[in-house]
Amino acid sequence: MFLGHFGAALAFKRLEPKLSLGTLFLAVQLPDILWGAFLLRGWEEVRIDPGYTAVTPLQFIHYPISHSLLGMAGWSLAMAAVYYSWPTRDTSRHWQAAALVGLAVLSHFPLDLIVHVPDLPLGGDSPVRLGLGLWNHPVATLLVELASLAAGVAVYVALRSTRHPVRPGRLAGLLTLLAAIYLLDFFGPPPPSVTAIAVADIVGLLLLVVFAAWADRRATPAEVTAARVKHR
Repeated sequence: MFLGHFGAALAFKRLEPKLSLGTLFLAVQLPDILWGAFLLRGWEEVRIDPGYTAVTPLQFIHYPISHSLLGMAGWSLAMAAVYYSWPTRDTSRHWQAAALVGLAVLSHFPLDLIVHVPDLPLGGDSPVRLGLGLWNHPVATLLVELASLAAGVAVYVALRSTRHPVRPGRLAGLLTLLAAIYLLDFFGPPPPSVTAIAVADIVGLLLLVVFAAWADRRATPAEVTAARVKHR
């Protein structure tokens, strides 16, 4: 799953508007960022095997630290704790926001479960591997990814507020970038190496975090005042 994770982040944003969309992009993709780092360290393993599934050439051999259910639960608690303890002046609904950050991390597992072939471990070296295998059906995969992103966008736009507006140009740019990355990966050639996968994964996802934070900038006091005057 790729676009679906970002759709979840857009929807989570409206559940707790004080959260930056950048923070939520980081949360929903934390397992993949960690996976890239662990690949570089040699702690997890993936194989490039064109034709392994109809959608992705990647065979996920060993990734219990970043992608097991137990591992994601641990990362979920860790990121919620980091968010909760991060210095801030805005402490309203702070524990709720921290809990939502943790939930955003954990949402990665059920969304991946839909598309992966049975390779997602419950934890450690558990022999149980989960996955519904949607990657064996390219058209269905594409439709589910696009629908998941569209649903998140719909929630994000519908529940906007004066203090947390939709910035159409920036949102359009963010969505165009997400779609372009996904379609290039979907229709493009297999990656040249595992190192290239890891580096592109880490750098690309972190850049998307920055872009999302910029696209979702909170309204300034002047913008709030102008909006209120306009709607009187």
